Amino acid sequence: MNIFSIISAAFVAIGTGYSIYLVYRNKSKLNNTPGILVSMVIAVITGLLAGSIIGLVSGETFLTVGISMIIGFFVGFLAGHPVGILAILMGAISGLMGGINGAILGLFLQYINPTILLGILLGFYVVIIGFVIVYIHVTTNSKFSINTEELSPFAIISGGIVLVSLFLFMYSSDMVKIPGKSAAAQTPTSQAADTAKTEVNVTGGSAPKVQMLVTDKGYSPNVIRVKKGVMVELDITNPLDSSNCLSTFMIPELNINNIKLKTGTTKLSFTSDKTGEYTFSCGMQMFKGKIIVE
Repeated sequence: MNIFSIISAAFVAIGTGYSIYLVYRNKSKLNNTPGILVSMVIAVITGLLAGSIIGLVSGETFLTVGISMIIGFFVGFLAGHPVGILAILMGAISGLMGGINGAILGLFLQYINPTILLGILLGFYVVIIGFVIVYIHVTTNSKFSINTEELSPFAIISGGIVLVSLFLFMYSSDMVKIPGKSAAAQTPTSQAADTAKTEVNVTGGSAPKVQMLVTDKGYSPNVIRVKKGVMVELDITNPLDSSNCLSTFMIPELNINNIKLKTGTTKLSFTSDKTGEYTFSCGMQMFKGKIIVE
């Protein structure tokens, strides 16, 4: 997956860089509306794919959204700069929105099947940025021309049907794993019975250990009472697929961030020097629990 992310990032860098270069080179012929629209398209599609890649690789929500917004804004600024202030504003705003949406999409994709869906996004990027490059060449060079009437609407409709069919096929097959879709089937009956126990108290132990189970309904126990200043060992058993949302575990206030829980048992430890309540959750913060330090 990391290799494919690098390849995708290289496509984005080359395609976006070349598009912006063409805008600068032909800025006198891309004024007003054409230049504004070109800058907006470049910014939004680049922000979308760049944000998705960062979301897949990082998994940290704040960092992902922040970096994606900066990239989208920067690309929009560069794409609109040769055209004028209005193009800069529209490009920057489009880049910001594309970066935010891409970051959110990337955070979701990491829990499903990132390779296939990132490949689809990359395909959209190549097609759209390709049209942008072709448009710039056609607009600025009299040697090139395209008759849009030759593009049959039936071809566009057929392409849409193919894409919808592809998504439906992936959804109904095992190629795309929806979080929680098969979690219940993967959880043994004996382990499911243990989920009734939702709270443990280890304040009386000098070297306490807590056994936690990951289920399709969350973490069990989901309330843990510990003593201040005492190191607690947390053994997390995860019977679910590693692509499931619950397979990412974090306690931000205790400096435990985005731990990938392998299928099996993962051992963690933490110590809190302050009393209070600390929240633990999955990577998307959909399933939560709390640690009470007394």
